[in-house]
Amino acid sequence: MQEGTDAWTRGDRDTAERAFNRLLDEFPERPEGYNKVGVILADSGQLDEAEKYFLTALKWDRKYAPALTNLGNIYLERGEVERSIQHYLLALDSDPEYPPAHRNLSVAYRRQGRYSAFVSHYKRSQRLDNQRAREEIRRRGGFRMPVIPPVVLWVAAAIGVVVILTVVHR
Repeated sequence: MQEGTDAWTRGDRDTAERAFNRLLDEFPERPEGYNKVGVILADSGQLDEAEKYFLTALKWDRKYAPALTNLGNIYLERGEVERSIQHYLLALDSDPEYPPAHRNLSVAYRRQGRYSAFVSHYKRSQRLDNQRAREEIRRRGGFRMPVIPPVVLWVAAAIGVVVILTVVHR
């Protein structure tokens, strides 16, 4: 799955699609591969095909928040705002901390003119995104400054002293 995700992030759609299809071949009972292929199809405008993949993902796990959210996106794209809201809310029932569901729900509420709900869910999505980013940084061991070998520091200090002495004694 990581190979496909990395390829998708780089913009290499073909490699991503091959990787996710391999995932489907290896684990046909898992929703992740169907969801990822559905995302690729939706991105290329093949909404009907994408919808089938999201529905298949939900066949394997009816509470899979990413597929519920992506299905909501299909409906929102088609102008079926109420139906999209239903799917975003189902995703949030499954995972109340899923940022894309909050973000996309906020878009749907904005289209309806429900600005208070829009702001509430948009802010929540931002907080959750920031929280996940901080957790990822912690998981990776935090921000790390490059380690400079002591000999390099001594050489730099010696050069600095030589430069200062040269300037002072002119």
